[in-house]
Amino acid sequence: MENEGTIAIPILGYVIALISPIIGLFYGAVLVFFKKETPLYQKHGRFIIYFSILMFIISFIIRMFIR
Repeated sequence: MENEGTIAIPILGYVIALISPIIGLFYGAVLVFFKKETPLYQKHGRFIIYFSILMFIISFIIRMFIR
């Protein structure tokens, strides 16, 4: 129980990834590579990385159509 973690950390990561995908990518990488003792952070860290990449692609496509 001591290494379960709190869900607020991953939620913050998703919000950061939504606002700034590049920073969200680094945030997710930190969760994956430096928080190995907490499975919750590892799982959501990968999802935050995927979400950041998806948001970057979507923002790139939107920018291409607006110009």
